[in-house]
Amino acid sequence: FLTPLQYKCILLMFLLDSFLSELYVELVETMTKKIRLHLGCGLVHRPGWINIDHYSTGATDLMSRAVLLPFSNGVVDTIASRLVVEQLGYVGTLYALYEWWRVLVPGGTLIIETPDRPVTFKAAINHDTAPESLPWIFGSEQVGFSHRYLFDADELIHLVVEAGFEIVSVQHMALDPAHPTLQLTARRLDNSVEAWFTARLHRAFITSGLLNPDDAPRYLVTLETVSEQARQFAVKPGRESLVQLVNLSARYSPEVTACILDSLPDHDEWPEEDMKRARALVTELERMQFPSRLAAHWRIIPKLPGKKDSLWAILEREISFYLAACLFPGEGLDDIRKAFDAATDEPSEIDQQVEFFSEEVLTGVALWLSGRGVRAFARGHLEESVDLLELALSYEPDLIWPRWNLARLYLLLARRLEALGLYEAVQAKLPERLHAAFKRELHAVTERTKDLESFMVPLVDLRELLVPDNDK
Repeated sequence: FLTPLQYKCILLMFLLDSFLSELYVELVETMTKKIRLHLGCGLVHRPGWINIDHYSTGATDLMSRAVLLPFSNGVVDTIASRLVVEQLGYVGTLYALYEWWRVLVPGGTLIIETPDRPVTFKAAINHDTAPESLPWIFGSEQVGFSHRYLFDADELIHLVVEAGFEIVSVQHMALDPAHPTLQLTARRLDNSVEAWFTARLHRAFITSGLLNPDDAPRYLVTLETVSEQARQFAVKPGRESLVQLVNLSARYSPEVTACILDSLPDHDEWPEEDMKRARALVTELERMQFPSRLAAHWRIIPKLPGKKDSLWAILEREISFYLAACLFPGEGLDDIRKAFDAATDEPSEIDQQVEFFSEEVLTGVALWLSGRGVRAFARGHLEESVDLLELALSYEPDLIWPRWNLARLYLLLARRLEALGLYEAVQAKLPERLHAAFKRELHAVTERTKDLESFMVPLVDLRELLVPDNDK
């Protein structure tokens, strides 16, 4: 015979045991269940899949960007990406593939469906399918449905293989003649140190803010080059490799170095003191706005057209010595560090806009300054235009059009010898198609003709130079 209290205790133990058993079964099922991701689900909900989209729809289980998935490393069995990569664009797809490699298990399956570019273009000029095929090229004007890039099979295969996959099959499907589809199935290759480093590094570039896949920066190619070169050092822990990684990346931006250090495999195998020095150097370079100071140094170096490559090589050696002096003070390079700091301690307002030091970025700054100089020229602000165009050439000495406009300005300001020197430099770099136009202007400059109007205004639309006078 049980007392009421004993009865209640036994009943409670029975219920608790039943609950724990069900919880255990559910936990085991969850742990053994294969995770399958349906990316870009839109309005299509696949039962048994985690349906993911960047926007909330009636079918969305999880809102997420395809390039930054909220899953741990190697936990996903299958990824189906249907009509996604054309919306991500070329750069977005490149970075998404590394992210998909990261979350897939070794041997996991990747399925990509996207408009088949060559066949789609043929359909677009076919009178029978043209109206229906145009949205297959451009997408729609609804948010999240516009197309940024269409792939052909070879391009997509190349990106997928580079990201660490093995191609299983490639199919060209045309269930609807207006919507020809390319379907690629791939298998994630086994883990390798290089692959893990590359995948983590690409993710770090995005999470750090260095790169926005929706608006690729000018220095994208530089980032990819750094990533490729860094792999060979990332798998060899040691002081020498660490120095190489810092030298390879800090010359562009200390943020790149930070991303590399965070992405290194086997952190415990790297020299602890040297790693502390490297991280401290990153902090110091960020504080001193290192890319801006490099831009200031580059700007004040005297430059001649056609000599940029040799000057760039000299500057890169200076940067290497400087970084070595910062990493290992007191080892004979302190004077180099002091001299470099003194030469770069006054970046201008324009220099301070340079957050990533590369040739592509400096060319972009030069083109921007050149545009401002042309507008000042057109408004009759000649001295202001001279300053802007000279500044543009200090960042990129091999640009023809700022130099040509500057030659015109020097003539208008009675700086004839300087103008003729610039015309000589322009002529040496001029494409053959512009020789005739340049010759007509040079005749006016040397007063062999009286047609002075040809250089009284800035060069704006270069196509006008290609049109003979009698055809205008």
